[in-house]
Amino acid sequence: MDNLLILTNAEAANTLALVAWVLTFFIALNAAILVYTIIRNARAAKKRMNENPSAENESNVSLTSRAPKKPDTGKGTESTDGDDDGFLPEGTFQISLTDLANPERTFYAEGKSAYLVGRRPQMDLCIPDDGYVSGTHCKFELVEGDLFLTDLESSNGTKVNGVKITEKTKVTEKDVVRIGKMEYRVNY
Repeated sequence: MDNLLILTNAEAANTLALVAWVLTFFIALNAAILVYTIIRNARAAKKRMNENPSAENESNVSLTSRAPKKPDTGKGTESTDGDDDGFLPEGTFQISLTDLANPERTFYAEGKSAYLVGRRPQMDLCIPDDGYVSGTHCKFELVEGDLFLTDLESSNGTKVNGVKITEKTKVTEKDVVRIGKMEYRVNY
């Protein structure tokens, strides 16, 4: 009977050793997958930067709660953030898209006369987490003080106040713009 207990204890020890080995293997496997993913993402980012080196200096996606500033009809748009001379260059403007479902989610860009919106990282306003947004989806541009929106033949279209647009369309800050699955309030 004592031999039987020793054999059972040995089997239990072998089982525990096997379980420990399997757990160690899966931990090491998950660590390897994590390292691989980090390296792959870093290489993809480097490749994107090599394809579009100017993207580093552009106002790409910016999830921020920074308040938009109104256009000034004179020498540019007055800036209140204190990090420049107080004005945007003449002919340029700033824009923000505020998600109506989540007002803390705001996309912001400034310093251009037109802004491209899409899922690609090099877009001026990049919406990377909405699969219904095309790579290059639409364009906002300021023409003689009025803001216009143009759909750039996106797969799912662009809507203003629930109506799909097919040509350059004037928008105001009261309008609701649908890009992909989300609806946004535009401030400029």
